[in-house]
Amino acid sequence: MTDNLNLHGNHQGEFTQGVGGWAEYTVYMTDVKDTIRHDVKVPPGKVIPVIFLPGVMGSNLRLSAARQPLLDRPDQPDNRSWRPDDIGKTDVMRGTGFGGWFRNATPAQRQLNFDPNETEVEYYHYTENKERFDPQGAVTKASDARHQNVSDVLGPIPPLMGSIPVFPSVPNADKAAKPRTFATAAQVARWRGWSEVRFGGAYGTMLKTAERFLNNIVRNDVITPFWHAQPKNSQGQRQSTMLPPTITPLLMSDPKKFGATNGAAITEADLKTIAPCWYPVHAMGYHFIKSNGETAVVIADRIRGLVAGYQKRGFKCAVLPI
Repeated sequence: MTDNLNLHGNHQGEFTQGVGGWAEYTVYMTDVKDTIRHDVKVPPGKVIPVIFLPGVMGSNLRLSAARQPLLDRPDQPDNRSWRPDDIGKTDVMRGTGFGGWFRNATPAQRQLNFDPNETEVEYYHYTENKERFDPQGAVTKASDARHQNVSDVLGPIPPLMGSIPVFPSVPNADKAAKPRTFATAAQVARWRGWSEVRFGGAYGTMLKTAERFLNNIVRNDVITPFWHAQPKNSQGQRQSTMLPPTITPLLMSDPKKFGATNGAAITEADLKTIAPCWYPVHAMGYHFIKSNGETAVVIADRIRGLVAGYQKRGFKCAVLPI
């Protein structure tokens, strides 16, 4: 297949986003005699992070090191205070697993488990080497083991979240790739905070869908099928089969159709205007046991830190005044 070949007969590469917010590009080495030109399209200079906040009890909480031994749960990973992805209805009914522990816990155990002073959000931490992500570092591996609600085999969501599938279930797959310096899609997702919240069900679907749609508005100066209520083929004819899935049929329609009182419909020109930008989708878990006032301060600080991080990586990114 030659669909992805550029004018020089080479596969067109694309920048992705690494852990920490860096723009990354994979270079394939060739023989010195290979002088065929390779084109690289530079990433946009602007980033607008899209931040998702879960509902109450939708965030993962962990226990402090001092509190873990007091609960005496030898059959459960001790650091868990609340992990909605780990609490299945079957376990609750049978009294097994993490859900079973909650069902059988005493009032005293529950109080110890949900102590606001001995719990915190389960953040994703990682090892750095010269200010860059180290996928083989001890801190990274420990965090990856705890954040398996976003599975290691999460598929890439191009263009930002990886283009190289990783299959750790294949024997010696990781060993053959060492020293691996690139981040997998799962690790980028964890850095984005996706594993801080309940990833199964609607939350995970929403995060993946938003990531896919927001960063695939235009391809080769053409509006992608994602953004057409009924996409057209190369001859401009309407297609009855919509693959990949499209966004709501109300897209690019009169706003009055979905309850607005005024306003103009989004046009293809509007989409092309906003397309030259990265829209990385982040999630931020929060300590729902504490007051909203305290958690709001933490979230605000994290947003400022996220913006500062993107600015440090050379992107235009700003917190707009309200």
